Amino acid sequence: MLGKLIYENLQKYGFPYPVDKKICSGWAKDIPKNSSTIIYTSCMHQTASLSEFYSKLTPLAEKLSPFFFLGKLIRPKKEELDRAYLILNKIANLLKKNGIEFGYLYEEEPYSGAILLELGYLDEFKSYAKQVYEFFKNKGIKKIITVDPHTHHALKRYSEFIQFDIEVVNYLELIKDAKGLANDIFVVHDSCLYSRFLNLRDTYRNIINKSGIKIVEDELITGKDTAYCCGSPIKSVNPELSEKIAKARVEQLKRLSKNILVVCPMCYASLSKYAENIKDLAEVIE
Repeated sequence: MLGKLIYENLQKYGFPYPVDKKICSGWAKDIPKNSSTIIYTSCMHQTASLSEFYSKLTPLAEKLSPFFFLGKLIRPKKEELDRAYLILNKIANLLKKNGIEFGYLYEEEPYSGAILLELGYLDEFKSYAKQVYEFFKNKGIKKIITVDPHTHHALKRYSEFIQFDIEVVNYLELIKDAKGLANDIFVVHDSCLYSRFLNLRDTYRNIINKSGIKIVEDELITGKDTAYCCGSPIKSVNPELSEKIAKARVEQLKRLSKNILVVCPMCYASLSKYAENIKDLAEVIE
């Protein structure tokens, strides 16, 4: 039932849950619409702070489905949305600084389908991926620059389900020059997807090290095969366990530094409730 409901919402609203698409595109200014290369947000940074709200609705999805359209009235807090917009603009500026030209689809930007993949609704994911691919092809898109691990992972998996010949690259792979803006010592909380499945762990560590920002490592706490998850992936299934994992992860990280660096909006949403000094990588480089 849940997979069907999410799929239906994608058809109605262009997102797994009802959302005002103006929220998704409100960060962008003066980025051309017509380009064969696009920056692609999938509205992840913009809506990550709503994940807890929607995870609480998941067990009630079947009963509440007739009222889901009211979800378009739900908005992130102003400070949360402002922060997301800042991060996306900083990523865009980093790309421009590194000589990358790109466009943006604004309110036409589709969602990637990541939630269907991650919850195991593979038939629905395949069907939706085909729709997204056809949309991109009709727009003349040849290259997609992703800005979060969940979207990047979803697009990288498209070719397992459908014919997919669009180049997908993460913004972290395009940043060759960045300057650090913080003098504090940070501990990195790795995105499980970036680190274990997408082979980008060293990519963003190289950016951090070259920028001059100092990080502290410990094999048991920040190792590729030993680091804890943030708890976010299980939130829709078991919110209580998700919170326990997030709290335990922050306690671990604080053993190394009170300053935590993340590279995923969902990780930030999970950990920020228990960490006072937590930043996205894009917030501390330019």
